[in-house]
Amino acid sequence: MGKAYVSNGAKIECQLCTKPEGKLMVTSNQIKVQDKLFANAKDKEKTNLIFQGNCKKSPWQASPCISVIKTEEWKDTSDTIIQDAQALTEASTIMCVYGGVPIKITDHLQVNAPIQLLPIMAPVIVVSTPQVVEVLTKDNKTKTNSGKVEEKTDSCI
Repeated sequence: MGKAYVSNGAKIECQLCTKPEGKLMVTSNQIKVQDKLFANAKDKEKTNLIFQGNCKKSPWQASPCISVIKTEEWKDTSDTIIQDAQALTEASTIMCVYGGVPIKITDHLQVNAPIQLLPIMAPVIVVSTPQVVEVLTKDNKTKTNSGKVEEKTDSCI
């Protein structure tokens, strides 16, 4: 089974952050997959790896992760090249040099479920057999479905 590619807004995780769940924001390219920007190995800066908590490795856990994060290169990237850099997959990780732990992708945001396609149908028009309700003859007689023949008279005043 192939690995899913990583999209803008993917969930990432750092175990040394007081709020371990963060977001990966794509700034490296404009290529989209499923209407979301496609992440590649250039998305590795402070502006890309967004965490809201503080780093547990900082003195008294006082430094926000975003201020101390320093990364190496992404590992376990795809062989697919997107705008001069390897695409990120759900298995990709990046080491935070400051904390000494890998940052992992926990939700790549690529939708893998097929979309249900329903057949397109034209409106159905039902044509019934025409029925004769009444027949008017030249001699002004009317024949109905019951078989009765009646004389038709015009009444004018």
